[in-house]
Amino acid sequence: MEHLGHEAHRHHTVVDILCAGTCPVRVPILQPLAKASGGVFVLHDDFGEAFGVNLQRASTRAAGSRGFLAIRCSDDILITQVVGPGEEAHMDTHETFKNDTSLYIQMLSVEETQSFSLSLENKRDIMTELPTVDSVSAYLASVQDEVAAVLIAKRTLLRAKNYSDAIDMRATIDERIKDIALKFGSQAPKSKLYRFPKEVSLLPELLFHLRRGPLLGSIVGHEDERSVLRNLFLNASFDLSLRMVVPRCLMHREGGTFEELPAYDLAMQSDAAVVLDHGTDVFIWLGAELAADEGKSAAALAACRTLAEELTELRKGSSQARYFVSRLIPAHKDPPYEQEARFPQLRTLTTEQRTKLKSSFLNFDEPSFCEWVRSLRVVPPEPS
Repeated sequence: MEHLGHEAHRHHTVVDILCAGTCPVRVPILQPLAKASGGVFVLHDDFGEAFGVNLQRASTRAAGSRGFLAIRCSDDILITQVVGPGEEAHMDTHETFKNDTSLYIQMLSVEETQSFSLSLENKRDIMTELPTVDSVSAYLASVQDEVAAVLIAKRTLLRAKNYSDAIDMRATIDERIKDIALKFGSQAPKSKLYRFPKEVSLLPELLFHLRRGPLLGSIVGHEDERSVLRNLFLNASFDLSLRMVVPRCLMHREGGTFEELPAYDLAMQSDAAVVLDHGTDVFIWLGAELAADEGKSAAALAACRTLAEELTELRKGSSQARYFVSRLIPAHKDPPYEQEARFPQLRTLTTEQRTKLKSSFLNFDEPSFCEWVRSLRVVPPEPS
């Protein structure tokens, strides 16, 4: 299949494969065909609206098939890894590039929704210390949490080729959090826990989403789905990659407006409609009270549908609602003061509403973000 994909690419043909249904479709056999031609492989639950929209997009999308990414560095810089939609091009056969020492990547397709991530290191030992910033704090402040999370996720997913690998990679993320706290943080007074550096305080929560979400967690049931998501993620643009790691949670308000909230299960309030954008999947969740009111639920649903073309509608208590719940951090397990600090919207609820929300959750063993961080002997970072 890979040879067939290369032949398709050689003839400027991109092969997209869209599958629907609940039966296994032998992704490991078919995926090399799409990948080698520069196409994508997408799974759907059924031949519904999402399948039709994606089929239409596949037939109209414009993609180049003869792109090269040239990476030029100083002689002392070594490129150790390139992650993205391409493969190393052997340019020595091209007369123009025979004496060019740059690294060339053959892009199997050229599209705005794609990106590459590069890992670099110095090829020789530096005998003289050259300060690049004034302090460790300044160095950490130069790190963008979301970019760091996506880069870590790309390198992690590259190694997580199956479910067994994914379990090992969760442990690797735990060790990474502990290492950062030990090397750049400080020990909390009268405690064995370490404080995470405040300059990158968002990073632990972003990586918590990664380790429990569909890319590394147990949300995805079949290895076919995991393989497809992994391949899409490794090639995806930064924006799509970030959404696939960290879902965006939007609560509907009267008048058709939306309030962005942390992706916590505390958003599942009985009188609310919530949209959750997880990159490749977008969900609408309707609380029981709202769903019972046909007028209000219809207005909320209509407003939510303006946010995306592909939506999975879920109602509280339905069998499908577990797909929504499993993507949210189980913050209901935390004490009230931590809930309010990380989810300020709770302060707008009455005592009765808070009690009703608390009683709606089922108890299970999965830790909340704060519990997970403490299990690593790290103090949960203060919310920004």
